[in-house]
Amino acid sequence: MSKNQYIGHLSKGPRNFTKPNFNLGSKDMVKALINASYEEQGGKHSNTHRARRPAIKQFIAFIKDTTSIKRLNDIERQHVYRFGEFLKNCADEELVSPGTARDYLSHVNRALAQARGDETCVVNATKDLDFTPKSGIAMVDKSVSDALHERVLAQVSPEVCFVMQLQRAFGLRFREASLFDASRVIKQVNKGLVPMLELGTKGGQPRALPEITNEKYQLLLRVEQFQKLVGHDSLIPPEQSFKVFQSEAWRQTKQADANYLSHGERKYWACDTYFQELGVRCPVQAGVAHGKAHYKYIANALNISEAEAKKRDHAVRLMISKLLGHHRVTITNAYVG
Repeated sequence: MSKNQYIGHLSKGPRNFTKPNFNLGSKDMVKALINASYEEQGGKHSNTHRARRPAIKQFIAFIKDTTSIKRLNDIERQHVYRFGEFLKNCADEELVSPGTARDYLSHVNRALAQARGDETCVVNATKDLDFTPKSGIAMVDKSVSDALHERVLAQVSPEVCFVMQLQRAFGLRFREASLFDASRVIKQVNKGLVPMLELGTKGGQPRALPEITNEKYQLLLRVEQFQKLVGHDSLIPPEQSFKVFQSEAWRQTKQADANYLSHGERKYWACDTYFQELGVRCPVQAGVAHGKAHYKYIANALNISEAEAKKRDHAVRLMISKLLGHHRVTITNAYVG
C-alpha cells in the first residue's frame, strides 16, 4: 500500500514510549502519526481519522522542510507552534480557509498528543496564535513594522526580497507578488492605462492596482530589471513550483527573524492606506475598539460629527477591500480592526 493510501494500524500490546516514533509501528513519521490517530479513534476509520491524514502529511512535510528532525520523539512544542503560524499565514493569504487552518492544527494536536501520551506539544489557535476571531475583527496590529521589514529584507534572496516589497507597496497576497510581471504593468502605466493585477488573484479576477507613486514606479523598474536579468516573467525561480518557492521563502524569512509573517506586509499596506486616506489611525493602531468608540475617536480627531466619521470610515474600508481583491467592506475588519 502506497504512502498516500496509508490508513493506519494498531500497535500490538502496550507501547514503549522511549523507542523511535514512540513505538507506533513505523519508522516513517507520517505513518507513525497516522497510527497514533487510528489508536486514538479506537481502531476505527472514522471521519475524524480520515480528515486527520492530510493534516498529518502536511505537518510532517513542514517538519522535514524546516528542520532536520527524523523522529516524532524530537518534535517539540515550538515546531507545532511554527506549523500553526504557517497555517495562519496560509489562511490570511487565502490559500486555505480559516476553518481548514484551525482544523489542521487541531488534528495535529490530537494525533501528536496520542503519540506522546501527553499534551506537552498542544498549541491553541486562538490563545497562542491570535488567529483572527470568528467575529472577523482583528484585535491586534499584526502589520510588519519598518524595522522588521528592513531586517528581513537584508537577509533573503533577491526573489523573496522583491516579493516582500511588492506586498508592502501594493497590498498583494504572497502568490500575487510571486507571479508579478513588472514589464506588463509598466507598459500599462506608460500607456496611461489603469495598471491591472491579473496573475494569481483569487478566483482569477483581475483588479486595479493601488495608485503608482514615483517611489512605487521605481520599485517596478527594479523588479523589471531583475526579471530581465534572470529571463523570467515572475519571481518564482524557473526550476521551482510555487509550493516549493513558498516553503523556501518561509524558511528564509523565519531564519532572518522568527517574528516575520509575509501576510503582515499586506496588513501594513491596509493600515497605512487607511491612515493616508482618512488621516486617523485604524482601530488596531489607535488602540480603540471597532465601531462606535472608533467613530467617536475619528470625530474628535477630525472635528466632525460621529455620523460623518462613520460615513468616511465606511468609504475607506470599502476602497481598501476592493484594492485587496474583495467586495465586502467587512473583510477590511480582519486587517485594520
